[in-house]
Amino acid sequence: MTQGGHAQVTEVPASRSVPDEGSAPDDQIPGPAAVRAGTGRPARTWSLQREWSKAFMLMLVALLVGAAATVIGVRGVMDQVQHTAGQLHLESDTVADLRSALEAHEQAAIQLLSEAPTDTSAFLQQQQDISRRFDEAAAVLPAERDMRATVIKARGTWQDNLAAHGLWGSQVKSLRGTHVAEVAAFAASGAGVRAVLAGIQRSSLDALDTGLAYSAELQQMVIAARSALFALAAAGVVYFRSRMVRYLVRPVEGLHRGVLKLQAGDYSHRIDVVRHDELGELAGAFNSMAAAVHDSHVALTHRATHDPLTGLANRAALTECLSASLGPGTDRKARHEGLLIIDVDDFKDVNDSLGHEGGDALLMQLAKRLQGCVRAQDLVARLGGDEFAVVVMDDGCSSVTGEIAGRIHDALCVPFSVGEVRLKVTASMGAARRRPETGDPAELLRQADFAMYMAKHGGKGRYQLFDAQGYDEMTYRAALRADLAAAVPARQLRLDYQPVADLRTGEILGVEALVRWEHPTLGRLGPAEFIPLAEETGDIDAIGCWVLETASRQAAGWRRSMDHCADLWVSVNLSTLQLPSPRNLATIQRILADPAAQADKVVLEVTETALATSVDGGVAALSGLKGFGVRIAIDDFGTGFSSLSTLAVLPADILKIDRSFLSGQASDAPSAAMLEGILGLASKLDLDVVAEGIEDPEQLAVLRDLGCGMGQGYLLAGPSPSPVIEALLASGTRLQPPAGTDT
Repeated sequence: MTQGGHAQVTEVPASRSVPDEGSAPDDQIPGPAAVRAGTGRPARTWSLQREWSKAFMLMLVALLVGAAATVIGVRGVMDQVQHTAGQLHLESDTVADLRSALEAHEQAAIQLLSEAPTDTSAFLQQQQDISRRFDEAAAVLPAERDMRATVIKARGTWQDNLAAHGLWGSQVKSLRGTHVAEVAAFAASGAGVRAVLAGIQRSSLDALDTGLAYSAELQQMVIAARSALFALAAAGVVYFRSRMVRYLVRPVEGLHRGVLKLQAGDYSHRIDVVRHDELGELAGAFNSMAAAVHDSHVALTHRATHDPLTGLANRAALTECLSASLGPGTDRKARHEGLLIIDVDDFKDVNDSLGHEGGDALLMQLAKRLQGCVRAQDLVARLGGDEFAVVVMDDGCSSVTGEIAGRIHDALCVPFSVGEVRLKVTASMGAARRRPETGDPAELLRQADFAMYMAKHGGKGRYQLFDAQGYDEMTYRAALRADLAAAVPARQLRLDYQPVADLRTGEILGVEALVRWEHPTLGRLGPAEFIPLAEETGDIDAIGCWVLETASRQAAGWRRSMDHCADLWVSVNLSTLQLPSPRNLATIQRILADPAAQADKVVLEVTETALATSVDGGVAALSGLKGFGVRIAIDDFGTGFSSLSTLAVLPADILKIDRSFLSGQASDAPSAAMLEGILGLASKLDLDVVAEGIEDPEQLAVLRDLGCGMGQGYLLAGPSPSPVIEALLASGTRLQPPAGTDT
């Protein structure tokens, strides 16, 4: 208890019991009930409040008076300085202008005395202006220190000097001859007048010094008054502080230490209550709060780190466990944990057949089996839904993780019983191992989840170890997939064109448009790298329409600008995924209906395999497009599964022989026979044929011998940007094998 009977708060450990009112010390301040019974002195809560209020008001009044005195004093000093500076500025400018005018007038007078040509009217006008300036100076300059009398005297001297040399007023008109001898005396008298004016400027500076000295006196007065008020405020602060320390700060320190321990996680700490005023009540409330927080902390900690259904650790606890091995200074840094992700196969069927209650019952049984398959140091967690995870400690070579996965597989072979239903359950498991280069738990989770995904798509009921190369390919494809949507709007697509030539004459009959993607970070990408992704994401519609519109307009421009290219056609690859969409099909029809596209010079290429998988919708759409005048080409013919009856109903005009028939030795009997059969079939069906992939002279010779009319390949010309193709077309060059080859 502090001196004077004031209460205090003392900390006690949780093991001590809180004393009751009857055990309080003799000098303790009694509570309100004791005061009413007359058994003690009243608590001094309100008297302390009045004392603190008086001290605070004293400090506030001192601060307000000091602030007012400071403002008034500073304002007086500033007014004095501004007045003195303004007067000096006016006097200095007036005298300076007068001196300049006198000097200019003196130079003109010297010219008159030297009989130099001078404008006498201007000279007299200067005299009048200088006289006016003398009057202004006499009005501006103060009478103190004889400044006004001095300027009047200087004016008389100046006027007398002019009159003495015949230069005042009307004397100027009668001035004749040269008076060079008088110049020196005249100039000396003028210099004297200017010297007098310079003395007046010095007197103005003396006046400024006097004004500043007065300002300094005002400043000292302000400082003295402010110091006195500051001392008064300091005394109030000292008094107020002593009262605060004695009656409030020390008891509150005990409460503060208790709060800090509570904040640090020591929820068992309690404060001994030895007073019955407001602070005593606060100490009691703190103890009650600490007990409630302790109970809530225990419950919330368990709830935040455990799955409510199975009682297993949850995702947060799993992440914390993995983070412990990645933190700085941990002794587990050099160890290698294995992470196993387990996903129940076809769990949705269980929920659909047995309801969510049955699904929950299955998950609880599964959790018990998983716990029975791991070691004591391993952690089993439920990530959510039907997905579980196992952290395998100290798995340096992933063998332990594989063994646990095997035990889990064996445990799942035993059927589960949910009510009266027996269920056979399998699970797909993916595993990843933490390495020194693993960045964070999220990365390890992504790797194990990817391995589980690969296991599930590999046939379910399997175990798969993380494959870094497959993961890199997946992330690469995911990045491309995300960027594809911006390819057309951002104008990142480009077109190359590969000529299609008459194999007999080498004349360029048409060009095939081949799309390229100028990726902002990956550079130029070929169609094989992004067209399959575009078909998955649906971006193939926008890309295909852009290629069709751009290529058809480009070819139409070449036909208009070059007379010998009037029959040049352009072929565009069309995905069969574009055909079932009424909206996309309408866009294609709009492009072909535009006269600028010249649809009769457009060839739409569709692969045989893709067309065979959607023959009904594809055939109907292609038949509708033929109404605009386009021709249809079956690309990669010979590699698909379409039958002859299917080919007979396809609205095809051109067959493009796949390059696989020309690979190796095209003159081999099997290859030649297949080529001959395709060419014969095309002839019977009245279809044109284009051979793809011509890369050596022997292939070209075989095709010519078999009567193939058109072809394309690197032997003739490779794909090139539009400026290169335009130059090739303009030159009229015929495509032939390079010189020196035997055709």
